[in-house]
Amino acid sequence: MDIQEPKSAQFFRYYNGAQKRLYAYLLMMVHNHNDAEDLLQETASILWEQYEQFDPRQSFAAWAIGIARNKALDFLKQKRSTRPMLSESFYEEMSNLAESESQNMDRRLAALRTCLKRLSPDNQQLIRLRFEEGISIKKLSQNLPYSADALYKKISRIYSSLYDCIHRTLLQGEHI
Repeated sequence: MDIQEPKSAQFFRYYNGAQKRLYAYLLMMVHNHNDAEDLLQETASILWEQYEQFDPRQSFAAWAIGIARNKALDFLKQKRSTRPMLSESFYEEMSNLAESESQNMDRRLAALRTCLKRLSPDNQQLIRLRFEEGISIKKLSQNLPYSADALYKKISRIYSSLYDCIHRTLLQGEHI
């Protein structure tokens, strides 16, 4: 993390990386899209207010899920008369699972980044064009010296290589 990076830029970089996981977690807890979206906004507000307490050596997503868990449990308790609530131990177990998965996701993403860097520049560019920019195989084949069929096979080989690299990286516990 750049020491000169403003607090707001740091926060939004972390938050944007965790937002989808937070929403999925909240939706899992409350089973309603509108309620999950409202809780996500409330959680984001609390995260911003308490950002000074966040330790950047820890997982932002795990910290954020802890705050989202409290918001969701408070919400469910308030709605107890109109909506059945399972036991608190059930929600606690779900939270622990979500936090654990969040940490695993951070490790997998770090391994993916490491493995992408190990690809040849041409393969990195192909993956970037296909998945970051969303260019279809058909369009790529019009601008590259490969047929669409050849591109499918090439991307499949790259996938296989990335999968193996990520698997090895995670098993070896490489510094990522």
